[in-house]
Amino acid sequence: MNMNKVLNFISENDIQPEALFALVEKVQKLDLNKEANIRSVIKEVSALANKPVDPALEDKVVKEVLKNGVTDNIFDIIK
Repeated sequence: MNMNKVLNFISENDIQPEALFALVEKVQKLDLNKEANIRSVIKEVSALANKPVDPALEDKVVKEVLKNGVTDNIFDIIK
């Protein structure tokens, strides 16, 4: 994953790095082949960024992660 995109996302959304690192630690233990886990992560990132995610966008992200895993394409989808 492109760390510049991750860092830009953090700075553009005023996300506290500690909160993000805690989420990353949690995600490392999740099975991201399960739709419910992906949706849970989306909701947590949405809360951290203080930006709501509409159901259509959530569905696109879930579909992308199930198909290709977590790739740089996620950042293109959420813009």
